[in-house]
Amino acid sequence: MVFNIFTAGDRTNMHATSMESMQRCIDWYLSDKLIKVVDLGAMNVNGSYRELFPENVEFIGVDLEPGPGVDIVLEDVYKLPFEDNSVDLILSGQMLEHCGQFWRVFSEVARVLKPEGMSFMIAPSTGPVHRYPVDCYRFYPDSYQALAEWSGLRLIHSWTDERGPWCDIVGVFQKGGEVQKITVPRTKNIEAGQTNYRNADEKAEKKSGVRDYLDVIKDIHALLKPRTYIEIGVQKGRSLNIASCDSIAIDPYPHKDLEITNSKARLFKCSSDDFFFFHAEDELKKPCQLAFIDGMHLSEYVYRDFINVERAMSPNGVIIIDDVFPNHPIQGERKRQSQVWMGDVWRFAEFLSENRPDLKLTWLDTFPSGLLVISRLRPKHRVLWQLYNQAIKKFSARASRPVPNYILTRENSVAPTLENIQEAISR
Repeated sequence: MVFNIFTAGDRTNMHATSMESMQRCIDWYLSDKLIKVVDLGAMNVNGSYRELFPENVEFIGVDLEPGPGVDIVLEDVYKLPFEDNSVDLILSGQMLEHCGQFWRVFSEVARVLKPEGMSFMIAPSTGPVHRYPVDCYRFYPDSYQALAEWSGLRLIHSWTDERGPWCDIVGVFQKGGEVQKITVPRTKNIEAGQTNYRNADEKAEKKSGVRDYLDVIKDIHALLKPRTYIEIGVQKGRSLNIASCDSIAIDPYPHKDLEITNSKARLFKCSSDDFFFFHAEDELKKPCQLAFIDGMHLSEYVYRDFINVERAMSPNGVIIIDDVFPNHPIQGERKRQSQVWMGDVWRFAEFLSENRPDLKLTWLDTFPSGLLVISRLRPKHRVLWQLYNQAIKKFSARASRPVPNYILTRENSVAPTLENIQEAISR
């Protein structure tokens, strides 16, 4: 399931990392069976998990007072109004820090869960005070194991989301059972779609640029001579096959006509998020010199790809982002309405230029959709990690903003000559 944070109604104000982490729990651990789900702290004050779940789920929202998303109002804060062994899944996000005696809640969770029932919990490990009506705690990795032991539940999996300001701790618990920790991405047998999105307005299918992007990438490889190359979004393999070095290719749904002629390339058929969660530590032991980001054409995906990739790079390395220049306003919309489509990659590129002045950014006028070449990398830089939730909230608030004219006209671009490419990749 792809979770689009910009089109989910009131959910969009909940911090994005919480929604993404809950989606991850669902994707990895939710049963396909018809189940009863209880959400503790469910009032839709700034977002709700309800819409993340399929329609066959009985979803019950519980909170302390009436409001949007609340099905049951608790009479006793520490007494859940459900029979013993009656609920399949209990989840909660951003509730535990506001609960004065959260350990008592965990005991209730253990009581009402069915044998083999699950619980997904998300709580901050850091971040500013945010009383609702109180803000009592922050949680560290060992806290979930302690709570599991207290309540009699079994901690299956926990991790810390490194993105600020909350750096959430995520926990997956089970009452007995035999579910094991996920250690590799779950695969989905979905072939890359060949949907025809061609727009009736021919202007919406415009392409422009003074030189093909593949020729430019070929020049960058020749000049940089990378020892290791990362590519996100492989499609048919045309850009991947330019590389002659050790290469890591990431694409959950590559094109059916994919042909890899690069004998040193390894394809990981998973999302880039899953690659960096499960594989990066083992596969990226040495810094990389060149990366090409051409994955999902939505700003939040490009944001995550960039911060994950930069951390794996050599300071002397180069990151290339594709599709930064829509040729028509329709091509720059989040919802795809044309065959030639860049989404709102431009939105992240614009944000990057405003918030990372330490980077060297060069916009190249390539065919068909422009390239952004980024050098002077700082793999240990944390600003974008800290700004993630704030940035996504800003993107969401301005989602209806049309593509700026300076982007459409490629005002800040330079011709992709060999001289300009050399300058772009230099420090």
